[in-house]
Amino acid sequence: MDVSPLHGIAPFSAERRAMRILLVDDNEAMVELSATFLERELDDAETATHTDPGSALDELVGGEYDCIVSDYDMPGMDGLELLTAARERGIELPFVLFTGKGSEEIASRAISAGVDEYLQKGGPEEFPVLANKVSNLVEKYWAETHMRRGFLAIESAEEGIGIIDGDGVYQYLNEAYAALYDRDRTELIGEHWAILYPDDEARRFHDEILPQLEAEGSWRGFSTGLTKGGEPVPERLVLTQMDDGGHVCIVRELTEIDALRAEVELKDRVLDAVDVGIAAIDPSLPDDPVVYLNEAFETLTGYDAESVTGRNCRFLYGPETDPEAVAEIRSAVEAGEPISAEIRTYDADGEPFRNRLDIRPIRDADGAVEFFVGFHRPVDADDADGVDSS
Repeated sequence: MDVSPLHGIAPFSAERRAMRILLVDDNEAMVELSATFLERELDDAETATHTDPGSALDELVGGEYDCIVSDYDMPGMDGLELLTAARERGIELPFVLFTGKGSEEIASRAISAGVDEYLQKGGPEEFPVLANKVSNLVEKYWAETHMRRGFLAIESAEEGIGIIDGDGVYQYLNEAYAALYDRDRTELIGEHWAILYPDDEARRFHDEILPQLEAEGSWRGFSTGLTKGGEPVPERLVLTQMDDGGHVCIVRELTEIDALRAEVELKDRVLDAVDVGIAAIDPSLPDDPVVYLNEAFETLTGYDAESVTGRNCRFLYGPETDPEAVAEIRSAVEAGEPISAEIRTYDADGEPFRNRLDIRPIRDADGAVEFFVGFHRPVDADDADGVDSS
């Protein structure tokens, strides 16, 4: 759509982050050796090691990892028991059983338990194999996670989103799409799109809109659909051609679009007028990226919206930023709680400044956190009471 819900918003395109691997083996020398080899074989890997499966499980519950590599034969809890315990806690990370105790029985049990990869320990030649398996699993996990989040976003989107095949038949549409026409989506999937339009509008699509869509790859404009009861639905459409001849349709009722545009423009003017740097992050996206910032934030930090959107706010930290203050802020965000702190941050030129930071969660109607909004104010030297001085 050509209207964004927040000023400065852009599609998430954060730089590729390091893959985070948790290694579990009661043999300390072996687990450290595995970590060393993996970090050497994988340029973008970060590892954490545990010799106690119980403590590893505790860290998995609250940590952020992309893959687990575990030994099998360990005291207190073997590798498959660790996998079962993790799955019972809702942890669906890729799991590699890397064991020195191999047998057909263990391999069979591992497959039954849902191990993603099974590899028997050997000499140094096994570590490149392990690294390759881990890399492939993490890439697959990232892709599946991205797809799930994308699907959930489509399902919950306010805009109606539909996928129409080359014959003009609905293959998918979300609830918002069907609701706009006072229908259930089961009534529309498998039906031709013309069911939602009067005859003269359907002819316009055939004669004007679809030829332009095919020629240019996209079309956006206005149309009028029909509810199930025959009431007109003034709408704004964005159509995008797909390689298979079908197209994606994004639809929104025109009166809602106009109201939204006016509301957004007013909010943007208000937020840009205040003399406080404002940045919002989206905790539902990987690494909590910035999705909005106002002009005062750009002035304060020297960063513009293009260079900031999609990045975690840690780009503001530097060598003299107090790690305890950072940890306190992180803990509050993870708990969904507001926090106020004074912390040394750095502008785009690398110059430090003292920043009074207030972070507040923004919740939806059900109380779930949708965004965190940070208010950034520079602190004068005379007012720097309590600022980290590291």
